Order: sequence, then C-alpha cells, then structure tokens
Amino acid sequence: MKAINLIIICGTLIITCGCVPQNQTTLPQKIEDTKFYDASFDETWAALIETLSDMTLPIESIEKESGLITTRFVNFADGINADNSIKQVATRPSVFLGTWNSGRYTLNIFVADKGELGTRIKVSAHIEAYENNVTNKWYVCKSLGVLEKRIFKAIKEII
Repeated sequence: MKAINLIIICGTLIITCGCVPQNQTTLPQKIEDTKFYDASFDETWAALIETLSDMTLPIESIEKESGLITTRFVNFADGINADNSIKQVATRPSVFLGTWNSGRYTLNIFVADKGELGTRIKVSAHIEAYENNVTNKWYVCKSLGVLEKRIFKAIKEII
C-alpha cells in the first residue's frame, strides 16, 4: 500500500512540476525614448544635427521651428545575418516558419525647449523586418530602445 501511494505521489509531482501555464504573458518593456539635456535648444539642436550627420542618417524633413526631424528609411540588415541584426534592435512579430532577410528603420525626432529644465529630445523609431519565407511582406517590429540610446549617447558626448 505504501509503495502504491509513493508511486502515485511521485507520478503526480513529475506531471505537475513540468507544467507551465499556456497563457503566460510578459509585460511590455518600456524603452527609454526621451532624454533631457542641460543645454539650450540651439546647442541641443546643433548636437542632434551633428549626430545625425555622423551616423549618415538620411533626412526626410527638418523643421527647426517646430523641433521635428524625420529620417528616410535606413536599411540596417540584409541577407543571411539579417535575423540576428534585427533581434539586436527590435522584437519581431511571430510568423509561423517565418525567416527574416531584411531590416529597416526610420526615425521621428522631436526637440522641445523646456526652459530652466533644459531641452527635451524624444526619439521614435519605426522598425520593420521583411519576412521572405511565408508571407513575403514587411512587418512592423517593436523597438528595444537600442537606436534611441545610440542617438542619446552621441548627443551627450557632443554637449
């Protein structure tokens, strides 16, 4: 009798310990997309323009009065290693049997004078990945904040 109870208990433990709830979701990761700089609007604007130039990012539009800069698409991943490059900067959508062979992004950057607080810069990265096995189309990906951090770090080094 003791042996049967022990087998039942051990079997139950083995079965239940390996189970994980199917509907477990993770909370969305908040990325750092806004920074304040203890510098004037003009100093910060100049540092931003220098940063974009150093990074050779193609400008779509630039409006100093409104504080908005938009870039054209930048291809940052192509070919066999594109999947790894995309994973470094974004979370790709789930596509059954999907393979990714290209990645691109565009940036919207907003600069605002905050008086005594300094100048605020907000960088919004729009990242896309091309799935070339099943759907053959571009998918929007969620930024991990890597591109934004690169820009903030470069501006800080200039200011």
